[in-house]
Amino acid sequence: MTYHLTLTHLYPDHLNLYGDSGNLIVLKRRCQWMGIDCTVRSLTMGEVIQPGETDLYFMGGGQDTDQVAVVDDFHALKAAAIATDTEAGVVFLGVCGGYQLMGHTFLMGNGQETPGLGIINVHTRAPGSALQQRCIGNLVATLEPAIYAEMVRLYSTPKTIPPTLVGFENHSGQTLLGPGVQPLAKPIAGFGNNASGDYEGARYRNVFGSYMHGSLLPKNPHFADYLLGLALRRKYNDPTLRLPGLNDLEELAAHHYAVDRYGGQGSHQISHRS
Repeated sequence: MTYHLTLTHLYPDHLNLYGDSGNLIVLKRRCQWMGIDCTVRSLTMGEVIQPGETDLYFMGGGQDTDQVAVVDDFHALKAAAIATDTEAGVVFLGVCGGYQLMGHTFLMGNGQETPGLGIINVHTRAPGSALQQRCIGNLVATLEPAIYAEMVRLYSTPKTIPPTLVGFENHSGQTLLGPGVQPLAKPIAGFGNNASGDYEGARYRNVFGSYMHGSLLPKNPHFADYLLGLALRRKYNDPTLRLPGLNDLEELAAHHYAVDRYGGQGSHQISHRS
C-alpha cells in the first residue's frame, strides 16, 4: 500500500524566521526516504482552506507586524477549517512565534499582549517590568515519558532513539499551559516555555508547540517521524501503523553533540538588552 500525506506550510512569506522552513524540508525528505508520497502546499494571506485538505500543518515565527497581520487573516479565512481539523486529530506544529500565536494571547516586542489564534489553550505574557529580558541560548529537554514511549513503539523494527530534544531558543514571552494541555518536554539546559524552566513546549491532541529553533526537526529526526506517524495513523485510521527506521547517523550525531555540549550545563541564560 502506498501512503500519501499533504503538508501545509502556513504563512511561509510572513512566518519564517531562523530557518524554520527547514522543518518542512525534513518532513518532505523523510517521507521520500520512507516511500511515502508527499505533497507540500503553502497557505498564505488571502487564501482559504477547507477542512480535510491537509494532514499536517506547520507554522513558524515572524516579526510582530507580520504576526498581527496573520491573526486578522487567520480568523477571517482559515480559523474554522483549522479548528475543525485539529479537533479531529490533524497534526499541527508551531515553533516559537508560531507557538505563541497558536494560543489565546501572544506577546509583541513592546510587551503588549495581543489576541492569538486560539488553536491551543496556552497564554503568552510579558516577563514583567523588564520587557527587554529574553530567554536565549541552547535548549536541551527530556521528552515527556508518555510521548517518548509512543515514539519508541512507532517503528516496524526496534530502533534506538534519544529521549531528548535539542534546539535554540530566543524569546521574551513567557508561555503558560492551560487545562487540557500537556507539556512536550522538560528542560535540562535552557528555559523552554518560561523563565521557571519547568517545561518546554505543549501538546493538545495532535497539536504541538515548541520554542526550539535551529530548525527543530533536522536535529530531532525521531520527533519528525512521530509527527508523520501520527498523521498517517489518523488519515488511514490505523493505530497500529508503523514506520521503517531510517539510518539517521548524521542527524543523531548532531543531536548527541548538542546534548553532550549543552545538556550537562543545566544553566539558564537571560539576556538583558538595552
